[in-house]
Amino acid sequence: MSNNLSQNIMEQMIFITGFARGGTSWLRDCIGCHPDVAILPKERTIFRDIENYDDIPELLEPEVSKLLQESKYVVNKAPANAPFIAKASKFFENTKFLFIIRDPRDVLTSHQRGTKSWMKGKNSTVEGCMEKVEKYFNGFELAKNQKNLKLIRYEDLHQNFLETMNDILEFLNLNTSTKIIKNIYKEVNFKAQTSRANKENQNSAKRKGVVGDWGICLTNEDKDWFKGSKYFQNFFLNNNYDFREITYENIVLAMKSTGANFLSEKNLLNLEIDFESLNVVAQHDIDYLNKDFCFESVLKTAEIESELQIAAEYNFLPLDDSRYSHKGKESTIALIHEVQKINPRAFIGLHVNACERFYSYDAPDDPEGKYLPEIIDYLIQQVNDYRDNGIEFSIATSHGYTRGKKVPNNRDTPEISKKLKEYGILLFDTEIREKLKDISSYQCAITDVGGILKPKRLGSDISLVNENLYKNMPKGTFLRFLTHPGNYHVSKPSVVAMRTF
Repeated sequence: MSNNLSQNIMEQMIFITGFARGGTSWLRDCIGCHPDVAILPKERTIFRDIENYDDIPELLEPEVSKLLQESKYVVNKAPANAPFIAKASKFFENTKFLFIIRDPRDVLTSHQRGTKSWMKGKNSTVEGCMEKVEKYFNGFELAKNQKNLKLIRYEDLHQNFLETMNDILEFLNLNTSTKIIKNIYKEVNFKAQTSRANKENQNSAKRKGVVGDWGICLTNEDKDWFKGSKYFQNFFLNNNYDFREITYENIVLAMKSTGANFLSEKNLLNLEIDFESLNVVAQHDIDYLNKDFCFESVLKTAEIESELQIAAEYNFLPLDDSRYSHKGKESTIALIHEVQKINPRAFIGLHVNACERFYSYDAPDDPEGKYLPEIIDYLIQQVNDYRDNGIEFSIATSHGYTRGKKVPNNRDTPEISKKLKEYGILLFDTEIREKLKDISSYQCAITDVGGILKPKRLGSDISLVNENLYKNMPKGTFLRFLTHPGNYHVSKPSVVAMRTF
């Protein structure tokens, strides 16, 4: 093989390395979804295994040449190449190299939770796993000034995909059209790749697809190890990793510290926002009160908000809902009064689930509304049941129960909203939220299901507990922050799903 052919092949290669369990496979898939790139599927640990780098092009030539018949570039990944990236990037100066890093605490979690044999033993201990991470990152440190090497944070790609992918493609001299990047996103977002919504599959290379899992999974001993490591403390600081766990308290504290305006019930009813500030509606849908911790979590949420002096809405299901059967109706009423006592800024809403009794989540569309009269009767019963216990509502939210847009449903059935209005109650989803969107300068959201936070249309700063995320939002922004503190204890850390846009 001629030297020219060898050189051409290497100029059309893209090599990815980084931490094992740190996103190398996902980054390869992201780049491999570009129409001009093919994937060399098997990991090539050539920079580790071959002493004479002159032999590498000839080794790759047969398979790469075949792929290049229909693509301009070929991408390959191998974490084990990381310690040798300095030599490789200097030797092949016209070849592009990408090094992806990830929060080492999440890397350790992925080792400990994974099932592959190489993740066990020493690699599952904080000392053994971090020894390897340090060795791999030191490989990058030796090469960081190379112009053909780019450092990428897993978290940036996960939480700020459009901008981060654009930067990567620019570095690789690939087409950066918005259409191409959005098509890549459709292929590589974790729900599309795993056919599950951030649920753990310990046998999969893409185990969970979240950020911040370390806060839930690591032992206190492992967390303390990182606090005692000077190397990793410097690593966190130098690479913009946050020390704080992703908890409700830390998130609202970050919002509050930037002067965010937490909307009161009066603000919502009158459609009042501060056009010079970030406007947050903090809402809690109370779906479960069937265990002691549910009550404890709701009260703890009120305590957090009382300390910070912020308004929040607590939305309760009907008193006869089976998910409230743990202590009976009296305990739910007592809980509402206690929430209001702890935080005088708290206000109470009805969490409407009138349709759920008559239509299961998988029931087909029924545009004629066979059970609509019974649904409306039950809705009236819900409202009156609370009124009889001294609780009046001005706002309601709809309970989705995964029915989507099939009708009837609690959100999109006009008769429900109309009947609520007759009782002096506005349905937030249809009567308030859309109007707030119209008058605000920008709209975004953080919602959770079971402790998995789902950010939507947030800014480029990726940490939910970092003040800069909220400080940099446009004035007059409307942010809906929806949680379910009865589903889990509010003090428990959350994880963050891939951000949507």
